[in-house]
Amino acid sequence: MPTTSDLDPKAVRRQFARRAGALHRADFLLREAERRLLERLGIVRLQPSAILDVGCGLGHSLAALAQRYPQASVRGCDLAWQVAAQARRALAPQPRGLLARLRKGSGQPVASVFAADAHALPLAASSVDLVWSNLAFHWFADPPRAVEEWHRVIRPDGLLTFTALGVDSLVELREAGARMMSFPDMHDIGDLLVGAGFAEPVMDVERITLTYREAAALLADARALGGNALAGRFRGLLGRGHRREWLAALERGRGPDGMLRLSVELIFGHAWCPAKKRLPGGLARVEFMPRRRP
Repeated sequence: MPTTSDLDPKAVRRQFARRAGALHRADFLLREAERRLLERLGIVRLQPSAILDVGCGLGHSLAALAQRYPQASVRGCDLAWQVAAQARRALAPQPRGLLARLRKGSGQPVASVFAADAHALPLAASSVDLVWSNLAFHWFADPPRAVEEWHRVIRPDGLLTFTALGVDSLVELREAGARMMSFPDMHDIGDLLVGAGFAEPVMDVERITLTYREAAALLADARALGGNALAGRFRGLLGRGHRREWLAALERGRGPDGMLRLSVELIFGHAWCPAKKRLPGGLARVEFMPRRRP
């Protein structure tokens, strides 16, 4: 896996800031990935006291994690402050409903949310027991650096659990002529985890096929997943003619049942932070026991 992605970090931030009010369009996929990730977390014997959600989006996972681990301090961060602000509003105390029942105290939100870059988390080393990240990894401009940050903030014997869109995601858009970001390969992510010092990484993949009656709806959902943040993207304005060409290309992909399809490869991963953490730069702590005199 390359040390850097083909994304423009500033464009990633702008895309999510611009689409902060429309992220709910992609909520169906985020919640499905979250549900499946929570199922995997159910078999893990861990009672964290501090949890961090990296790329928390609108904060739905924060509420789910607070419900599962009521004793834990739950925090979330997102690259765009506009998105983080929406998450804070969504998690604000409510007079009634599910979130109100999850409050840790009178007038207290279930989680705190702040804006931060996953490549430089403003947290102390070894400060959280569980790092959770749902469909954020493929947006990292420097994946090795982000994984190193995960390792830095996790306490010894802590857990990392995450999802990402995999290499076979949105292939129908590529076939229609779209210039797409490169999605990561499951095996490459596993190598990054080991290289950063994580132990016992477990990676697996599940595939989802979304179906659409209208090409415009397919295109809208694809854009809601983040838009185009390629470093080499076209910088000008695209007119209605370009959109019509796009829709026509997608229409040619209709199946025998008359439906359009969009493939999603969901990567699931989890790994433990060893009891003795490796030091930055690949160094390891060596303990010397003095020889006792007879």
